[in-house]
Amino acid sequence: MNESRATRYQRTRRRARGAAVACGAGLLALAALTPAGPSTADWAQRAMSRMPAPIRDVSAALLFVTVLVAVWEVAVVAAVFVLGRPAGPGGARQTEDRAAGAGQFLAAVMVLPAALWCALAVEAGASIAGGRWWIVTSVVLIASLVAAMQAAPAILARIGGSRPLGRPALIERLGALALRLRVDIQSIEEVPSSSSVTSTALVAGTGQSRRVFIASEVLRDWSDEEIAVVVAHEFGHHVHHDLWWALAVDSAVVAGGLAASGAVLRAASLPPGSLAALPVVGLVTWGTFIAATPLRHALSRWQERRADAFALELTGGAAEFRAALRRLAARHLVEERPSRLTRWLYHRHPTVADRLRFADQFERINQSIDR
Repeated sequence: MNESRATRYQRTRRRARGAAVACGAGLLALAALTPAGPSTADWAQRAMSRMPAPIRDVSAALLFVTVLVAVWEVAVVAAVFVLGRPAGPGGARQTEDRAAGAGQFLAAVMVLPAALWCALAVEAGASIAGGRWWIVTSVVLIASLVAAMQAAPAILARIGGSRPLGRPALIERLGALALRLRVDIQSIEEVPSSSSVTSTALVAGTGQSRRVFIASEVLRDWSDEEIAVVVAHEFGHHVHHDLWWALAVDSAVVAGGLAASGAVLRAASLPPGSLAALPVVGLVTWGTFIAATPLRHALSRWQERRADAFALELTGGAAEFRAALRRLAARHLVEERPSRLTRWLYHRHPTVADRLRFADQFERINQSIDR
């Protein structure tokens, strides 16, 4: 792997993500702390004033949030463009640097439906529970996350254009692993290389809705042993209920952020159901979520280390694990030894160097036991 390319690519990604967070925080602060927010809210209400009463308030809220998200996306695209301007001799720029910015742009586009749903949850909470709106809103959002996790396999299959896997030997091997672990799976499917569902392997869903997705490129280039150890890693997350633990932590952080935003609204004498309150709720809740990032990422890294150990103990494939990890690192231009601050703020996985070292230790211990 070319370390300089990986370092440059990851640095560009971090800058793009940082730009998105900074633009979002700045816009929410502008809307929450200056007359710009109430003025935009008044405009949205006037624009929807001729609609029937039950629909008017909801439509105004959706319009208000859409305008804010659109302004944020324009700001993000502009910031990413500035960060990704050609540099170096002759204005040359590496393709991977542009791809990092493009990835952030695609992520920005996906924010709109999530923001609209959150706004509707806040409005619903305010209309149902008044001052205790944040409790109802928390329940609605947590229930939405649970429903999304349950529906994820079917959604991913439709989006990714997956098809049943056509390798009987691999199906039998992965099915035997699932049966041995008592992990229910609905199907094992191949995902086209053009899909964004996964570039390697993924086990999505819960209970009997789980599906195993494997990228076509992986099926073409990897050995069955390498695929098995990666899928075993994914099974480890399900055996240890990592998805539910991560959901519980994220839900607690979101509920805490909503409770804090409720306190801020009371201090500012802002009705929780007003449009002007939405930027305040967004600023405080999102700020809480961002502040909890080191904790959330630390939990994720611990879960990933445990899943690595689980996969190695289950398959014994230390050599295959190392080969798969090097392939993934090369494909995604992963830095092997990022700084400690970078790991805390951005990394949900242990470093490549740490994971390779763990596989070496596992192999040495097994060899000493065999002797």
